[in-house]
Amino acid sequence: ATRDDPGEFKRLLSCLVEPNQAWAQAAPVLALGIASLAFSRNDKPNGAAVHDLGQASAMLSIEATARGLSVHQMSGILPDRARELYGVPEGYQVVTALAIGYAAHPDTQTDDFREADTTPRERRPLAEFVFAGSWGESAGIARKED
Repeated sequence: ATRDDPGEFKRLLSCLVEPNQAWAQAAPVLALGIASLAFSRNDKPNGAAVHDLGQASAMLSIEATARGLSVHQMSGILPDRARELYGVPEGYQVVTALAIGYAAHPDTQTDDFREADTTPRERRPLAEFVFAGSWGESAGIARKED
């Protein structure tokens, strides 16, 4: 949905939880990420459907970044509302939404959004989630050298 079609944009915006609606309303493009849970060629279950959607979203984000755009992926959505409004059939899972556009200048944002966007993010150490041998055992390649 693009801002060029206000009715459609408002319809898709209504599929986001209220906190996401507050900032996403300024984006020029909104999209839903929907996974097909079965292969179209043989109707067999696609156990990697959500992974495939994640890969597609990641590639879209990389291409958008290369073109000077930003993509913000959201899990804060109302999947049942999206299913109802867009007639999403059984066999498909509404997983995410994406806002696509140019990043807002921090001076134009509210204090809450400016702080969230400008605060440095800290990554969890790899040793906390990269395992080898069994669950919970940090892989040697993930441990920091002392």
